[in-house]
Amino acid sequence: VTFRDVLGGVSVTGNANLVRALIDNIDLRWEAFPNPGEVFSIGVFAKRFDRPIERVEQSTSGAYQARFQNALSATNAGVEIEVRKQLGFLGEWANAYTGFSNLTLMQSSVDLDTTGGLSVTDNSRRLVGQAPYVVNAGLTYSSASGRTNATILYNVVGERITAAGVLPLPNIVEKPRHVVDLSLRFPIRGSLSGRLDARNLLDARTSFMQGNLEREGFNAGRTLSMGFSWRQ
Repeated sequence: VTFRDVLGGVSVTGNANLVRALIDNIDLRWEAFPNPGEVFSIGVFAKRFDRPIERVEQSTSGAYQARFQNALSATNAGVEIEVRKQLGFLGEWANAYTGFSNLTLMQSSVDLDTTGGLSVTDNSRRLVGQAPYVVNAGLTYSSASGRTNATILYNVVGERITAAGVLPLPNIVEKPRHVVDLSLRFPIRGSLSGRLDARNLLDARTSFMQGNLEREGFNAGRTLSMGFSWRQ
């Protein structure tokens, strides 16, 4: 069946010859909890894919055509570090603050099946959709009463291939985008409290590149919401 993507206008065709992908996975994690509410962990992982399914795109007369095909095999390995720490060691003023972060570093490679009639752009590359790194970080404030709290969050995902290209076209790559969100909860009077949420404060551009050409790009815009709650 062929259908057209609402965003991007790419015609997508299914592949009745796909076979199920199988994954062997190994994880190892060490965790420590120095104090209540604190954590430090480090983990390593490795995955071996048999016949992974990937999206590929090629140019046809009038439109891009996307389809899915099995690669022969792929590997993916990485390390993940997570830290959550109360900041009181900086001084009494910091007792109400907690910092946290999560970092994942990954490396993947795919062995392609070139017998399916498609001349792929790269015979050696990362898996489609696999970023080399993911970073999350944040800072939380909580008052002694617990009625006022605020959290600021940061996220960035490394450059990743969203669709493999077919010669003569390069791969389609999503560029990193920095995202900052803010959440605030506060008392107003008595049992009445308010909340304020702000998302995508930087309004960084979402950009998909194909070679040196921006294939698709947009700014999602900032979102601000406010609400009130009353509890008896």
